[in-house]
Amino acid sequence: MTDISSGPITFEPGDIVQLKSFGPAMTVVAVSGAGVEVLWYGEVDDELKTHVIPAIALEKITVLEEEDDEDEDDDDDDDDDHKGRKHHGKKKHSLA
Repeated sequence: MTDISSGPITFEPGDIVQLKSFGPAMTVVAVSGAGVEVLWYGEVDDELKTHVIPAIALEKITVLEEEDDEDEDDDDDDDDDHKGRKHHGKKKHSLA
């Protein structure tokens, strides 16, 4: 069952979003009747990518900056993602 009372999801240019099914953090570039145009960095091929995605498939996220730690270069692999890459920020889903 879904909660319809929350109303339609609205996005604005500059919002940070992610696919509800997970994926990279993306920046909203524009919003139109066709969907939400997003931009993200493709680490595999080292390119900026853009695509128009239906708004229903996206959710807003907040990217938290990591504090500067003197122990940043330690051998702690806790922030490795499933492909072994280090996160450069922490993602926190917004409650909106």
